[in-house]
This record gives sequence, C-alpha cells and structure tokens, in this order.
Amino acid sequence: MASGNARVKKGRPFEQRRRRSGCLADALRLQLEACREEEGLAAIVVADELGFCVAHSGGDGSHDDLAARLPMLADPALGLDDDDGGLQPPRAALAITTFSIAGTRLYACAVRKPDAVTGTSGDGAEVLARVTSGFARMLAQ
Repeated sequence: MASGNARVKKGRPFEQRRRRSGCLADALRLQLEACREEEGLAAIVVADELGFCVAHSGGDGSHDDLAARLPMLADPALGLDDDDGGLQPPRAALAITTFSIAGTRLYACAVRKPDAVTGTSGDGAEVLARVTSGFARMLAQ
C-alpha cells in the first residue's frame, strides 16, 4: 500500500478529504462540515444574492433565516436592524464574506459558538477563504 508521499512522487496529489460525494449538493455540504469542525464553529451558511440557502453545516436549524439576512448583513449601507428577538446569532458572532462564481454573487457566513470569545476560529476570514475556494473549485467542474 503506497503512502501519501509515494502518491505525490508518482504525480498523483495527496488526498486530504476523508469523506467525498459524487452529488454536488452533498459535496458542498461535506466541505462546509469539514471547515466548521476543524475551526470549532457553530455553523457555516452560504446563500445566494436573493437570500436562499445554497448550503449549510451545523447550527440550530435557523440556517434559512440567516441565509435570508446574509445579503443585507453583508452590505452595511442597508442598515439592517439587528433586533430579531434573539432568534439569530448576534452580529459580533458572525464573519461574512461575499464572492462570485460564474457571475453569481454568493455570501458565506461563519457563526462562532456562543461561548467562544475569539476561539480557534479567530475572525473567520481564514475559514471563509477556504469555503470560497472550495465552492469555486467544485462549482467550476
């Protein structure tokens, strides 16, 4: 049985993923799960420009509500009122980025766990960069 290094030497890249799927929706979800688990996040949500959830991992089942708010949260000029009766994570617990794939604007959001002040997830920029590059790679296929 060849080790990972032997595969690299033979021109085949080392495969880091433990779980894979031939279904695009499942592959996107698995990528989000891997990022969320490694960073110790409560959830990761990706939404389209209309606020529909494209993919998510973790959370308490309110991913559709968060996805609907992501386009507004990503644009501070809209002045979204954060008073939602405590149904959503506070703005300070969120890291949000905007990215485009094939002319479609998408929003990714990392949600820190309530008890994590900064935790291992830091400001969320690094994990969101992984999410956006993973989505770009998978959606380009």
